[in-house]
Amino acid sequence: MLALNRPGQVSIKTVGPFDIGRVARLHRSCFAEGWSRGDLAHLLATPGGFGLIARLFDRKLAGIDAMRGVGFAICRVTGSESELLSIGVSPAYRRRGIACSLLRVAMERCLLAGARSMFLEVATDNVAAQKLYEAHGFQRVGLRPDYYQHADGSRSNAYTMRCDLYRSCGTAPAVETGRDETR
Repeated sequence: MLALNRPGQVSIKTVGPFDIGRVARLHRSCFAEGWSRGDLAHLLATPGGFGLIARLFDRKLAGIDAMRGVGFAICRVTGSESELLSIGVSPAYRRRGIACSLLRVAMERCLLAGARSMFLEVATDNVAAQKLYEAHGFQRVGLRPDYYQHADGSRSNAYTMRCDLYRSCGTAPAVETGRDETR
């Protein structure tokens, strides 16, 4: 396990009941149509559902408050398939490799749970996210017209992407980084 006492050090752990409000706030900071605590609680309670939270040590704060939530990933595993339902990093903490770490841990966790592939949807105009996914072995396999609805009522298309978890993660997945307080 990783001791978290250096500024800038990121820890990724499983979302527990006390993290749901923090993840809901993070989701709202990342997306115009943020998910509520209830939405998240429902997704996490479904069979195969799990969430990850990335925390960053902030020396200006004390104790557990020193672990600032900066990103999340929400997934679901169903048999040999998994789905990345949502992933995001707080705007102030982007471009630091946090999304890459979250995606990698999520993929490894799904592989450990028996999934062989992972699917996701990404907006066709979200080039940065597409590059992240492609760097982790995802390939476009479909197009969903008018998939996302925006606050103003407009809609945008999404690509469906898929990756082979064995090929992307290898057959020996790494263990989550950081302390998992839900065990």
